[in-house]
Amino acid sequence: MPHYDWVWGSTPPLLKRHSEVKHALLRNYLIKYFLTLFSRLRREQIRMTVVDGFCGGGLYVNEDGREVPGSPLVILEAIEEAKYLVMTRQDRRKPIDIDVELICIDDCPSALEFLRNLLIQRNHGQALASQRIRLVHGQFADHSDAVIKRCEARSIRSGRALFVLDQYGYSAVPMHCLSDIFSRLAKAEVILTFYVDALIKFLDPKNLRQFTAATGIRSGMTAAEIDELKKSPWWRVALQANLYEDVTRASTAKFHTPFFIRPEQGFGDFWLLHLSQHWKARDVMAATHWEHHNHFAHYGGAGFNMFSTGYIGKLDDTGKLQTGFDFSDVAATVSQDTMLEQIPRLLSEVPDGISFEQFFMRLINTTPATRDMVETALLKLSAHQQLQVLGDDGVPSSARVHLKPEHVLRRPSQGAFSFSFKANGS
Repeated sequence: MPHYDWVWGSTPPLLKRHSEVKHALLRNYLIKYFLTLFSRLRREQIRMTVVDGFCGGGLYVNEDGREVPGSPLVILEAIEEAKYLVMTRQDRRKPIDIDVELICIDDCPSALEFLRNLLIQRNHGQALASQRIRLVHGQFADHSDAVIKRCEARSIRSGRALFVLDQYGYSAVPMHCLSDIFSRLAKAEVILTFYVDALIKFLDPKNLRQFTAATGIRSGMTAAEIDELKKSPWWRVALQANLYEDVTRASTAKFHTPFFIRPEQGFGDFWLLHLSQHWKARDVMAATHWEHHNHFAHYGGAGFNMFSTGYIGKLDDTGKLQTGFDFSDVAATVSQDTMLEQIPRLLSEVPDGISFEQFFMRLINTTPATRDMVETALLKLSAHQQLQVLGDDGVPSSARVHLKPEHVLRRPSQGAFSFSFKANGS
């Protein structure tokens, strides 16, 4: 667990590159989030609460020696940038209002004092005085219930809230906190950091009970099964797959996507889990990861098989480097190729057809692809007569550019074709 010294007037602590990238992703995601909401609804106001559960002092020095903002400033700067982009890109005449209350929680008093001074210095003193920015001392888990109540009070109808939970380990955010968030806030999202490498080193048959008590994760594996699993050369892959299923099930979030923060020398692997109750939020996060492909990797393979390859960027127990999915241009091509092979087989399982909406929703939690990427693959298969696109009246559709949610997809009645289809050719 890193230790940061926050002393106002002294040099801020060092921020490692992988954490700087996390902040960049958070900034870009928030900007996309607001642009998406304003674009779709043409609304003039959005009210929500952002909870930074492990906020720190708000300022660091990066590995190049430059001062860089921590997550509280990143959030505030992203809101202002989103306002500007909405006004200019959508040619708005009336001002928009992004009504955000930011709640910053940390158990380090000197970090909160540093953050308070920093916010005043950066012209956020009035927001502090009016409690549009709230600083809370203590552990996130101890304040989660009160914070959720505050979110409920501010957004009674929508429950719109974003929780940024960049914990240092894997047990500072017990699963009951996540399930409370999603059961009480209809439009909540959580960005959760999970130090999976430390957990894998910790978890063994002797401390399974301690792990369950600390995290609230009730693993589907028994102590005997873990003991047996660790005899396999691929035990890390299998254990991570089981843990991921345990965490997402315990969180009760409908939509979830795991990404690895690409490891650096001396650091273990982190999961960056995005959890939400709406598919669009998951899609926006997936699109953001494609933009940061140099630093993030998908936990699994291309196409629709999340657990096919598993552990990223590590030597396995046989000394071989495991494969992964890294969001590069090559990975995009591989993803399309894989989907083009998988989709016909998947549609063969529903001979009467399935709507585009239903097809995507069935697979959304098992793929690094965005909705647009899946749509592109489907349209390409349709153009090569490997699937049919039907309207709601059962008549073949001439859709070439976009699919409607109600469009029905099915395999051609004459069965599979004999020619070989390649993604890069026609």
